[in-house]
Amino acid sequence: MKKFTFALLLTFALTASLWPASAQQQSATPAQKSSQQLSPEELIKRFTAKESELSEIWKEYQYIQESKIQTIGQANTVTGEFYQVSEYVFNDAGKRLQRIIKAPPSILEQQGVMTQEDKNALTNLQPFALTTRDLPLYNVTYVGKEKIDDLNTYVFDVTPKVMTNERELKKLKDQKIEGKYFQGRIWVDDEDLQVVKSAGKVVPEFKQRFPRFETYRENIDGRYWFPTYTYGDDKLYFDKGGMLHVRMVIKYKNYRRFQSDIKFIDGTEVVDDPKTDDVKPGEAKKEEPKKEDPKAKPTPTPRPRP
Repeated sequence: MKKFTFALLLTFALTASLWPASAQQQSATPAQKSSQQLSPEELIKRFTAKESELSEIWKEYQYIQESKIQTIGQANTVTGEFYQVSEYVFNDAGKRLQRIIKAPPSILEQQGVMTQEDKNALTNLQPFALTTRDLPLYNVTYVGKEKIDDLNTYVFDVTPKVMTNERELKKLKDQKIEGKYFQGRIWVDDEDLQVVKSAGKVVPEFKQRFPRFETYRENIDGRYWFPTYTYGDDKLYFDKGGMLHVRMVIKYKNYRRFQSDIKFIDGTEVVDDPKTDDVKPGEAKKEEPKKEDPKAKPTPTPRPRP
C-alpha cells in the first residue's frame, strides 16, 4: 500500500495559516485608509512582520489539538482512521511539550499507511506562517482583494522559489526531502494586516503525495489571529498507479495564555523543525466549527475596533 506523509499542513500546519472576524464599519478607520494606500510590497513587508510577531506570541499559549485523518473508499465509506487529541504548551525555553490525551488504536498504523514519520509530521503540523525570516524563500504575488465572510482581505499567491529551480529540486530529491514548503494562496485582513486564511498544499512531491487543505484562523484575544480549523479532502495519485482518497480535519481549541513555566510529568518534548536564518532555496528547513459537517467553517469572531 502506498505511503503518504502529512507534512506541514499544519507546517504552516502551522499551517497553517486562515481566520474570519468582525462586522464591517460604514466609515473606514484610519488603519483601513492607511492599508489601502500601501503598495503590495509594503503590504507584504507588514503582514510578514505580523506573522513573525505571532509566531513568538503563540509560544505563550497552551492549546488542544484534535487531529483526524481518514482514508475513504467506495460509496464515501471510511476505510481507516487515525485520531489523536493532544495538549500542547511551550515552556520557558521555547520548547513545545505534548501530552497525548486520547489516541485509540489505528488501522492505518497497522496497514503501514500512517507511519511514525507521518505522526511526527502531524505533531509538527502548523498552519502556514510566512514570517520575515522565511520571506526570501518565496515568491509572493499580489492577486487582488476578496471578501471572506465579514472580512475584507488582500489576496496573495505564494510559491517557493525552489519549485522553479531544477537544480535545487534535484538536490532535494537526492536527499529525499519532500513536503517542506507551502504553495498556495493566503488571505490577509485589510485592517489587522494578519493572515486569516491559507489554502494550498506542501511541496515538493517526489514519491510522496500530500493532500490540499484550507486553514482558518480566528481572533482569539482581540489582537492576534490563531489557527482554529484545518480541512482537507483530496485524492492522491501515485506515479506507479494507485489512488488514495484522504480526508483530514484538525481543530485547535481551548487557547489559554500562561505566565510561568509549564511542564508535563508524563508529556514528551516535541522536536520542532529548526528554523535557520540563512536558508538557501533547496536547503529545506528541518523544520471550528461546532457542527458535525466537516466542511463547516468556524463562526467568525468579532474583533474590537479602536
